[in-house]
Amino acid sequence: MTRRTSLASAIALIAVAGLVAAGAIYASSGDDGRSQGANPIIGSWEVTVDRGPQLPPVKGLTTFTRGHSLIGTGNTLVRGPSHGAWEHVSGRLYADTQVFFRFDPTGTFLGTQRINENVRLAPDGDSFTTVSISNLFDPNGNLVVGGLRATVTGTRIHIDRIPDLP
Repeated sequence: MTRRTSLASAIALIAVAGLVAAGAIYASSGDDGRSQGANPIIGSWEVTVDRGPQLPPVKGLTTFTRGHSLIGTGNTLVRGPSHGAWEHVSGRLYADTQVFFRFDPTGTFLGTQRINENVRLAPDGDSFTTVSISNLFDPNGNLVVGGLRATVTGTRIHIDRIPDLP
């Protein structure tokens, strides 16, 4: 092998190693939502919605994606899954907007609910608190009730490893 070929091979090997390392860093830069360089709200959360003293709390699940989308569910038959978007405001403060379909107990479509939230992530990145204002719309998009307020608490879902292997 000539000296020139050896040098070219060494440079190519270093370049490939660099690309592999960069890919590994990127792939791990948010797996748990807390890695350096990752946006810490990314991940899945168990949430509790406090709608005030007249209504029982709602339990739910929310996932914030890397693409600034969110999806969520609640433990009530009168709503569908929520879909929305989120953004980083500053520090540990985030904002999101989400929409879901509303139904009566017989399954008849009543319209939508649009929720706007400000989310404050705890310093440890494992919990958050939220204030929200939502509006209810009829099937034609007309406002039915506006300014409904709630508070939300969330706890990050972590992997609980088991000893069994496939």
